Amino acid sequence: MEFAEFDKEEVRESIIEMLSIACSQVQCRKLVKLNCQEYLSKLMKSKNLKIKSLAAVTLTKLMLDDKLILPGEGNQERKKIVSEEEDENELAGLFQNLVLNEGSEIDVRANAIEGLAYASLKPTVKEMVAYHPTLLKEIFKLVKEQEKLNNNLLYGVAVILSNITSYRKKLSENERQILKLKKIADGESSFEINPLNEDEYVENRIKQIMKFGVNQTLNLLSKNQSQIIRQLVSNIFLNLVTDQTNRGIIVQQGGVKVLIPLVIKEGNTKEGRVFATQALAKIAITMDPSLVFRGERSSDLVRPLLNLCQGENELCQFESLMALTNLSSVENDIRMRIYDLKGIPIIENSQFSDNTLVRRAATECLCNMMFCDPVYELYSDPQSSINKITILVAFSDTDDFETRRAASGALAILSTNPNVCKMILDRPKGIQILKDLLNENSPEIQHRAIECLKNIASIDKDKAELLVKADLHKRMLELVEEGKVESVVVTCAETLKIFANHGLLKI
Repeated sequence: MEFAEFDKEEVRESIIEMLSIACSQVQCRKLVKLNCQEYLSKLMKSKNLKIKSLAAVTLTKLMLDDKLILPGEGNQERKKIVSEEEDENELAGLFQNLVLNEGSEIDVRANAIEGLAYASLKPTVKEMVAYHPTLLKEIFKLVKEQEKLNNNLLYGVAVILSNITSYRKKLSENERQILKLKKIADGESSFEINPLNEDEYVENRIKQIMKFGVNQTLNLLSKNQSQIIRQLVSNIFLNLVTDQTNRGIIVQQGGVKVLIPLVIKEGNTKEGRVFATQALAKIAITMDPSLVFRGERSSDLVRPLLNLCQGENELCQFESLMALTNLSSVENDIRMRIYDLKGIPIIENSQFSDNTLVRRAATECLCNMMFCDPVYELYSDPQSSINKITILVAFSDTDDFETRRAASGALAILSTNPNVCKMILDRPKGIQILKDLLNENSPEIQHRAIECLKNIASIDKDKAELLVKADLHKRMLELVEEGKVESVVVTCAETLKIFANHGLLKI
């Protein structure tokens, strides 16, 4: 480095480029800081824009490295690096101007994009980029122009968009304590979160970039052959759809068409496919699947959604199950696809989750699957489904309303088979649980219970007599007299008529 400043400009360009690349490795960053920081700072005054932009990128990498403390350095040195907020913003301003300078060489502008990619890790820079319409339009324009020419530039843009749209990770209490101890060990007395990283600010930044056509840019980036760029695009889409109000716009602008290949085709990383699948799951939960996913597109989602159900992340499990629930409510082809891909055991396993929401979503999905003939037959077979019916009866008695509603709904569908009715009666507290459901205030729950009771009473007089002995007819008479909900009144009347036909009741 003693002689570097005397080299030709072409040589200096190569040296700085090497130093910039070297900064991606921890040990190299320490050496670069120790031996080259002063030299790089001097180059910031260079009239050669390429040299200046390369030096700025390298300095940005050094400034953003919070862990960059050399042997023998104390906390004061770290504070010096971390406190260089003005320098960081100055560098970000330089990158911004270089990107906006259409007269600059593409290499210079690509270096500026790389610099912004690193600088946009800082909340203030995220805000600056998101609220600079001219800069956003120029960045999106560069992607269109360099779509097949400059992967470094495209990667930089993808990183910038990922940084702008990323939500702060939700830490568990245990993770917060570990992070707090780590910061104390590093000599920091406070555990503060920059307010610009809070969800409200992220949501506003996302709305800003969506105004200027980020979907079209993501579409272009998704066609790139780089797996890491495709992973970034998948993650950005996941960030965009996290706010439910954005989902309709994303669908209208063709976001689903971009996401599906990122899920089902080769060329994305495993993590990227998970991001894309979760993004599609969020869309499927809140929008009409028959409008959003048509024909083969919806069936293509079944396998990745089932894979997501089996992951360790409970939010992913819940969202994938909810998406499957909505998809299975629309088409029998989807239900058959779930069945053919061995989805029933996967969904059933989710019923044993410790998470109430996951258990609920799994039970709701199974309820919809009862309209699939092979599943109906599977659950109606007394040789193999006693445990399955036992679980549904037990879940009809759980504290969670939505889980009770789904489980009792599944039983109401299945009870059209006499074998299932007998299995319900054979369960401990089977009749009592149906009675408790009938005594609830929810007409939905009441109707499900009465359907089960009607089907049980239809088998023969002995089964009907068991229900009368449990005084279930009394509650039915009350519901008929109340006359609040037509479907409940009609089904109660039909059941009471069955009792009367068996000679068990006079009406």
